[in-house]
Amino acid sequence: MEAIVAAITQAASTEELCALLVTLRAQEEVLFRHAMQLDEACQALAAPVHTLGLVFVLSVRANALAQASSSPLAATFVHRCRQLLLHADPVQVALAPVEFSRLCQKFLSFALPQPQGALGAVRPLLAAAAAMQPTPSHITPIHALALQAAILARTYRAVVPLLASTLVQVSAPRTALSAHDVLLFHYYSGIALIGLKRHREAMLTLQLALVSPATVVNSLMVESYKKWTLCALIATRALPVLPKYASTVVQRNARGCAPAYNELAGAFASRDRAKLSKVLSQHAATYNNDGNTGLTKQVSDAFTKEAIVRLSRTYLTLSLADIAASTGLGSTAEAEALLVKMVEKGELRAQVDCLQAMALFEDTNAPDGAELKGALESRLESVVALSQKLHELHDELASDALYLGKTADKDERGGGGRGAAPRA
Repeated sequence: MEAIVAAITQAASTEELCALLVTLRAQEEVLFRHAMQLDEACQALAAPVHTLGLVFVLSVRANALAQASSSPLAATFVHRCRQLLLHADPVQVALAPVEFSRLCQKFLSFALPQPQGALGAVRPLLAAAAAMQPTPSHITPIHALALQAAILARTYRAVVPLLASTLVQVSAPRTALSAHDVLLFHYYSGIALIGLKRHREAMLTLQLALVSPATVVNSLMVESYKKWTLCALIATRALPVLPKYASTVVQRNARGCAPAYNELAGAFASRDRAKLSKVLSQHAATYNNDGNTGLTKQVSDAFTKEAIVRLSRTYLTLSLADIAASTGLGSTAEAEALLVKMVEKGELRAQVDCLQAMALFEDTNAPDGAELKGALESRLESVVALSQKLHELHDELASDALYLGKTADKDERGGGGRGAAPRA
């Protein structure tokens, strides 16, 4: 055991760290046999200098503590693991991405029973994800773990910078990323955006999970489809349609996996309040079991708002009593409160005359010059940034030896080789 600790403390150069990695992988059984001494070994090690050694030592310690996740020893493990993740050396993390990712998973599972719970795991996992990224645009398995911790802790604002970043690059050798990790990332991103009430962005993010290449519809895709349907109804107030570029298996089978949600979408599109209420009542248990009761309530609110918007396109003035009767609201006071809220949020252009109990609707088709200019500038900036990112990815792919080799092999098989002579 002392020899292993000495090897960890003495490794400094890249060659020595690579040799240490081989040693640690070969000596994992030795470390497990001395599991009770690992706490003493950790006291002699510190991040970021001994990141690689700590990854293996703490992973083995977690395996030894698997049946004691709420003991004082587990609290010590969580503390030491948190310090490692916050100060991990990216160079050493790149040497053992699989082991580092597994340690992050163990850290989250041990952190949940602790007093701070998931809240105490968010910042360390975000730091760990940054340490694993080859570039700021790479996705890692730890991004999904950080989002999961934020969702469990209901601290969605902690991951706003992560949600705002453009993660489009994948490198399995550098990050140990799998297709399942990518689906998890999009799914958890969608849930976090729902928590932030950014339903349109949540819809688009969940849609990324649905259009991923697939030969079967897995459980993540089914859950993404359910939330995607609800977010689409809330954000667009229209019947959602899967993109044409979604895989055939998803196009054929996704709807059959969520009949309660398809019925809800159909009732929403029918513009019949009684039909919508019937579907919500009939499938209430399903929505509750799926954890989507809150979203279905927001769908009902969106239905009412859409009914008011349709009235604004038909009438210039309308009494609050008529609005309440047409939309199914309980009283004129509810109608007035909803109108004021919609005006404040920019969802409706209207004036409410409280004395006359009337609503005066304005032309909703006339765009606001300042708002239109701001939206256009924002959209242009995002398009320019996306174009630049695509050029960077194209240049990187054009110089990738593996891609060039596969392209050359394909050309040779398809065309008989570049130098082949045509047949007579």
